[in-house]
Amino acid sequence: MFSLLDIVNSYLGYFTTNTRTKGKIYTVVAMAGVWYILYLSLRFFQNGRWLRGSLLVAVFLVLLYFSILNVFYFFTTKAMKWDVSRLLAKVLGTTIPVAGEATATRPVIMPANGLYDRKDVLKAEVQMSAQQQQAIDNLAQQLEEMNMWAHDYHNLSKKGQRQIIAQDGCIHDNHPGTLLPYFDLQEMADGSLDIVAGLNQLQAQDIATIAKIGLLPVKQAQKDYQLSLASVVITGGKSHVQGRRELVEVVKPHYVKVEVAYAQRENV
Repeated sequence: MFSLLDIVNSYLGYFTTNTRTKGKIYTVVAMAGVWYILYLSLRFFQNGRWLRGSLLVAVFLVLLYFSILNVFYFFTTKAMKWDVSRLLAKVLGTTIPVAGEATATRPVIMPANGLYDRKDVLKAEVQMSAQQQQAIDNLAQQLEEMNMWAHDYHNLSKKGQRQIIAQDGCIHDNHPGTLLPYFDLQEMADGSLDIVAGLNQLQAQDIATIAKIGLLPVKQAQKDYQLSLASVVITGGKSHVQGRRELVEVVKPHYVKVEVAYAQRENV
């Protein structure tokens, strides 16, 4: 059986296959091997070798149990009632994702403005005019057309989604959001501090105006600190809310979540 799994693993190495798909294939192959062990044990019983046959039956039952666990994990969103995998994970010092909450492969976008220590980053409160809102909607559509907008609710189970809905009122399909490929701060002619963002610098548009950074009004923050955008994440659109019994799909306005990095000015 292990030789067969090794052969399957070697062949899968030639293809780009995610971990969950491989797990499904291994589970199907392993189930076939498990029943072959039962066949061998019956042959031993027929030949009067009771001890070896009994040992193989014991091995069959153990492997069958773990194979059934794999079926529940890889092919359903349910958890098996008598699941010892978490106990084993605790003993071995590893972690196991909750069924139905495996992460999917998503496009990775590195922050355009570099990486910052979390202690030097604050959330910003932003305001959007009708024109800026339209720019955000257009940007969301562009990301959608380029397959950079996920629709999997972060592969959360219904239970996981309900936990977020209980906190935030809804969960968006691209939860926790899509990091914009390009973004920058720009001081406008009227003195406001705006965010320009887009697929790249040439296509960047004004999408929001910063009102507060942390608890500070933006003018005070500009006076006391050097500021730089740490991240601008876009979300909204198709979302789930809690209905009377099941989750219900609704459409929410697109918006951005902004984090600003800061450093004390030397002359302050």
